[in-house]
Amino acid sequence: MLLLLLGLFTLAACGGQSGGGVPGGVLRVRITGLPAGTAAVVKVIGMDQSERTVTADTDLKVPPGTYVVSGLAVGGGEKDAPVYAPSVTSQEVTVGSGAGAAVKVEYGLLQTKISPETRVADDAASASLTSLVQGSDGRTTLTFSGGNPQITALKAGEILVLGPSSAAPEGHFGRVVSNDGTTVVTEPAAMQDVIQRGAFVFSKTIDLSAPGVVLPQGIRRLDEFEQCLAVDKTLAASGSGGSAAVGLTVRVSGTLCLSSEITLTTSFNVDKNLKPLPPDVNFNAKFKTGDKTNLKVTASANVTTPAGAAPFDFPALEVALLPISLGTYTVWTGPVPWVITPNIRVYVGAGGTVTAGVQFGFKADVEAGGGFFYDGKANRFTPKSTRTQTFIPDWPPLTSTLDLRAYISPSLELIINGLAGPFLRLDPYLRFKANIGSTVDWKLLAGLDLSTGITPLLGIALGYSTLLYNYEEQILSSSNTPNPGQTTTSAPGFAASGGMVVGPDDTVYVGSGNSVRAFANALVPKWTYNTSSSVLGVSRGDDGTIYAWDFGGTLYAINPDGTEKWKTDPLGNLEIRRVALTANGLVVTAGGNTVRTFSAANGAPGWSDDVGESVYSVVVDKSGNIWSNGSSSVRKHAPTGGVLATVAAPSSPGGMAMAPDGTIYVRTISNGVIQVSAVSPNATLKWSKSLSNTNNERAEADSLSEPAVGPDGTIYICGTPTDPKYTGSLFAVSPTAPTASLEVPKWIYTHFELCEATPAVGNNGQVYIVTNKTLRAVNASDGKLAWSVAAGNNDTESSPVFLTNKSVVAGTSSGLISVHAGGQLATGTWAREGGDANSSRRMK
Repeated sequence: MLLLLLGLFTLAACGGQSGGGVPGGVLRVRITGLPAGTAAVVKVIGMDQSERTVTADTDLKVPPGTYVVSGLAVGGGEKDAPVYAPSVTSQEVTVGSGAGAAVKVEYGLLQTKISPETRVADDAASASLTSLVQGSDGRTTLTFSGGNPQITALKAGEILVLGPSSAAPEGHFGRVVSNDGTTVVTEPAAMQDVIQRGAFVFSKTIDLSAPGVVLPQGIRRLDEFEQCLAVDKTLAASGSGGSAAVGLTVRVSGTLCLSSEITLTTSFNVDKNLKPLPPDVNFNAKFKTGDKTNLKVTASANVTTPAGAAPFDFPALEVALLPISLGTYTVWTGPVPWVITPNIRVYVGAGGTVTAGVQFGFKADVEAGGGFFYDGKANRFTPKSTRTQTFIPDWPPLTSTLDLRAYISPSLELIINGLAGPFLRLDPYLRFKANIGSTVDWKLLAGLDLSTGITPLLGIALGYSTLLYNYEEQILSSSNTPNPGQTTTSAPGFAASGGMVVGPDDTVYVGSGNSVRAFANALVPKWTYNTSSSVLGVSRGDDGTIYAWDFGGTLYAINPDGTEKWKTDPLGNLEIRRVALTANGLVVTAGGNTVRTFSAANGAPGWSDDVGESVYSVVVDKSGNIWSNGSSSVRKHAPTGGVLATVAAPSSPGGMAMAPDGTIYVRTISNGVIQVSAVSPNATLKWSKSLSNTNNERAEADSLSEPAVGPDGTIYICGTPTDPKYTGSLFAVSPTAPTASLEVPKWIYTHFELCEATPAVGNNGQVYIVTNKTLRAVNASDGKLAWSVAAGNNDTESSPVFLTNKSVVAGTSSGLISVHAGGQLATGTWAREGGDANSSRRMK
């Protein structure tokens, strides 16, 4: 959430100071001159940028040091409302450990005095404005209609003040340069040119969901407490340095959240009779990003440098998004209206030293407040700030190297009568540094910059800007190891529902809608291959060829670089349900009533067997025999075609698993009851068992995943429940024959979610499942949950895959997520969908 607290344009003044009789470490503040019931606003600013607010007589306990004590005007805000202001400008006081200090702030009624040349337009004159055009020379051309007498009477040198209107919602004031009765040209004027003595005070709480607050495109409402800005910008640059030629592309994406309410407090005071100097200004603001705020950076660079050449330094790339307007509000100095328009502008930027590319991210929970007090008479700025920060990193998979800083930064900008005024800018940023030599060393650092200032306005010709605070901490490095269950990276923006495999170089291949997508080990997109209809599954050959099949029955062979190798003519809807890859160069498909083969080299059709019933899956044993399962049978096919044996065994739509000894496992649902059958390598039924739950009642499910087999032979099946009472959804089934009509599994893990993706068995004693909501790690020894990670609203049937850095990658309805598992895929067994990382459906 974001909380903004503003105080603007205040006179800070004290009537005197002394330390006599004040104990050490105490600052005694005494206030006089205010009517009963009116609270003062006195700011005490320390040299450490800390700030305290005093509203009545107070003894403050403070550390020894020097403090600026300033009083703010109170009251006012409405037309001709009384305002009380301190009579003396702010001053510094010193509090010692042995003797304190005393300060008296004397308030008095401030009599408003308008400059003789000021002309305040009434409502009718302001409404007669039809257009306002600001020129490049700083002058403004105003066009009026109707011959309003106030407008026609304006003379050069006079100062025109307009209230808000349809043509100028933010109002306007300026010194008249020329006037022909309908067209008035003005040049900039300062506020102290408008009034000689006066002040205004404004205080309001703004609800971001209220009328008048204009949210830009991209803002989405998460709940009643937050508004969130979705940011996705690509920044690009190119250049050269010496003999280096480089091109940089940085994609900065994330979410910046703002609180539902914003509180503003504003005041302004000038007394030109005392001295012709700018007004005293006090500015406060406070940001809180909230734990939903996150930042993700993907950077890539094309680099051409001779050996030993220095990397190229890019200047910062920055774009400003449309501002969030918090409405317009009119306050008064006597009869003079001031139109205040607070805006929040969001900046997206990146820059740094580039030598290659990387992806990294974090979540930031940052609260930072700050501002300044400006004493116009002493021409002195005193900054002030508060800050806390928490950074939660996304693990950065390393693809190359660079020193890059990226940020999404909110800036609070106060607009007064259309002119920019004070601002506070918060920059939570990420910096990634990497060096690649004989070893790879990298660091991920999170930082926070907080800056404030004022544009050259209000008669402060010099302007002001200062960095209040810089904080940077290392949040990850190459010497760290992620905790199990920690998300390391993600690839968002698509549905990963059509199967998934991974190559030895950690490239992940996934079916997504009418396409196959490839991602590098950092889940950075490599290529996309488009298909004719929805992809049902993918496999990977030993030579790196990717095989995909779609709903329309087309089989595709894709080269490792994403180009097409070959594809078949469509066979018809669901004519290819599963694919297996043989050792002798055949691609075997199951679908319709037929087992078919195609040449892996060119896609030419080979032998086929029509079995007379629907065929759901195929697997290949170590001898090259091909096994298929149909509606009621399991069949053994010769490597060259022809059915060798048929085994009557309960079956259902879905796949099979094979144990290292050649035993085939099929699962089915019979009248809602979960059944598992084992077929021996010689094509005989070894056993068939119905499962019960721990209450010795039958275990039921609506649908089941394909089986997976652990290193100890345990069979794992994930199910979607018909009734939570009957199903634990993840079953660990013994590979032995049953001893009763209902067998209680080794354990049942209950998650009460939908699960159709085949479990993946790790070599670290854990089983990984993807449900419609989560990715979960379950201990194989006892069925207890090790960890879980949210995976969105997910209908994927893609089994998880493992990377060499011991991360597990899961497909979701919104992309891929990579989570540190602390292990890899178990080997020597049917450990996931299709048996192995390639989903080859072949026992090797």
